[in-house]
Amino acid sequence: MAMRFENTQMLEALLAHHIALLNRFQHEEFEAFSLIFLKLDNIEDIEIKKSVQIIFRNSDIIFEVENNYIILLPKTDWNGAQKLLSGLQDFLGEEFHDTIVTYPDDGTTPQELMQELSKLVEEKHQIKLEFQVP
Repeated sequence: MAMRFENTQMLEALLAHHIALLNRFQHEEFEAFSLIFLKLDNIEDIEIKKSVQIIFRNSDIIFEVENNYIILLPKTDWNGAQKLLSGLQDFLGEEFHDTIVTYPDDGTTPQELMQELSKLVEEKHQIKLEFQVP
C-alpha cells in the first residue's frame, strides 16, 4: 500500500528550521526531537482520532496522511516519544501502531529523517510513504 504525503515541503521546512535552531543555540535541553508515524487507518471510531489530535501538546505538529498521522515532537527523544504514546494508549484505551525516528540518532538532515521514517514504516507496516517531491 502506498500513501502520498502532500505536505512534504512543509514537513521538510519545519525539520530544517528546527535543526537550524538546535545548531544555532546548541542547548542540550533541546538537542533531540522525534517524528512519529501513528497508524490509525484501521481505527473506525472518529472520536478517538479527534482525541489524538487534541491530546498532543501545542508545540507538537500533526500532519494527516490518509487517515494516519506524522507528528513532530520537539524536545522529545525516543524514550520520551514512547512514554507519550504509552500514556496516549492508556488514556484512550486503544492500542496504536507507531514508528519513531529521532534526531540526531536516525538522521541529521530533514531528508535523512524522512527517508528513515519511510523505510521503517514500510518495514513495520508494509506502507510505502511517498513523500511528494516538488
